[in-house]
Amino acid sequence: MGKRPLKTTSSKVAIPDIDLKPGPFTMSFDFDLEPLKASIGKFGVLNPPYLLENSGSKLIVVAGYRRLLAARELGWPGIVCEVVPDDFPPFEALLLNLYDNLVHRHLNDIEKGMILKRLTRFLRREQVVTDFMPMLDLPPNKQTLELFLGLMDLEETIKISVARERLSLRVAGLMSSIGRDDRLRINDLFTSLKWGFNQQWEATQWVMEIASREGRSIKGVLDEGELTGLLHNDRMNNPQKVKAIVKLLRVRRFPSLLNAETLFRKGLSRLSLPSGVRITPPASFEGLDYKLEIVFTKGEELKERLAELSRLPGLEKVTDFWRGGEHA
Repeated sequence: MGKRPLKTTSSKVAIPDIDLKPGPFTMSFDFDLEPLKASIGKFGVLNPPYLLENSGSKLIVVAGYRRLLAARELGWPGIVCEVVPDDFPPFEALLLNLYDNLVHRHLNDIEKGMILKRLTRFLRREQVVTDFMPMLDLPPNKQTLELFLGLMDLEETIKISVARERLSLRVAGLMSSIGRDDRLRINDLFTSLKWGFNQQWEATQWVMEIASREGRSIKGVLDEGELTGLLHNDRMNNPQKVKAIVKLLRVRRFPSLLNAETLFRKGLSRLSLPSGVRITPPASFEGLDYKLEIVFTKGEELKERLAELSRLPGLEKVTDFWRGGEHA
């Protein structure tokens, strides 16, 4: 790309003469203006905004969108800006704002999606992946590009959850494949309580599988009385609610696994294991290896535990306790 000198005119522009709706170069989403207002109120605008001439209409914001909003909220009648002519190429205007943002602040995931979406209007996807995704600290591959582009089609409330890192990016990526009411309900579930991102991913997959198996909507599954009862249980704190909801969904998704766990626990209880001894089955009963844990303080105590175990009737059947039901 040839280097083109940036020719601007520095002038004080009346705030009402600027179009302050998010324009084609804007890449700001879900931001707090108060710190910026405090800074501008004390020190003024250190870096002037850039505007694009627009014959017969208001000036278009190229860079400095948030600075202009802050100035308006502070009641400034006008602000000194750098104005570029109306023949300034739109792609160069986009790059001007991109580099301005990269220098001055951290971008949230929705803002990164906005940038990538705008870049694809001018460049092939392959070039966006190789030349620009590394700038945004994103893995340079097509799958990640499509994930971020898909965020742009989600509802505002879901975008806010992603921007504030309250909704897993992977979960948001699944949302384009389900209906609006379903994805809004999932978003409500995860933002009403504090969920770990791995918990969100696991629970989302379970809910989708339950809904598919039962021929129901995801919203219908999540609106059931038992689950909503957990959400509104005043005797539980938020981590307890999340844990209980995860357990409920797991049971719904893997009913035969729950049956196997119940049978295994009952079998162990009939064994009357010595104090300090614990037997753990394979995860999800999908494997051959069981674990024996013995807690002791002296070697003699260990010998006693082992001797007790060797005399314990029924121990040889421990691997069959759960086989009264098929596991998931």
